[in-house]
Amino acid sequence: MFIVTYSCKVPKSKVKPYLDLQKEVKKIYMKQGCLSYEVFEKSDKDEEWLEIGRFESKSHFKKVLSRVDKDPKIPELYRRFCSIIDIKKNPVVTREFLQRI
Repeated sequence: MFIVTYSCKVPKSKVKPYLDLQKEVKKIYMKQGCLSYEVFEKSDKDEEWLEIGRFESKSHFKKVLSRVDKDPKIPELYRRFCSIIDIKKNPVVTREFLQRI
C-alpha cells in the first residue's frame, strides 16, 4: 500500500467551498483508479486539513496521477482550489508513505 498526503490550511470561511471542491476531486481520483480518497479536519480545528489518497504502489499512484492530470475538469478545479487556499502564504505540504505492516 502506498499513500500520498496533502496538508493545507483552509480558512474557516471557506470550508464549504473546499469540501464541495474535494467531493469533485475525489470523484475524479476514484474514477482514475485511486483506491480511496479521504479528507480530514485537524481535531483542534485550527484550519489544518489533510487529504489522503491510497494506491497499490508508487507506480500505481503515478499512473493514476497521470490520468487525473488529463481530466478536462482539473484546471478549473485547481483554479478554484487556489482561490480557497492562499498557496503563497500557506503552501500545500505533500508527503508519500509506504505501508510496512
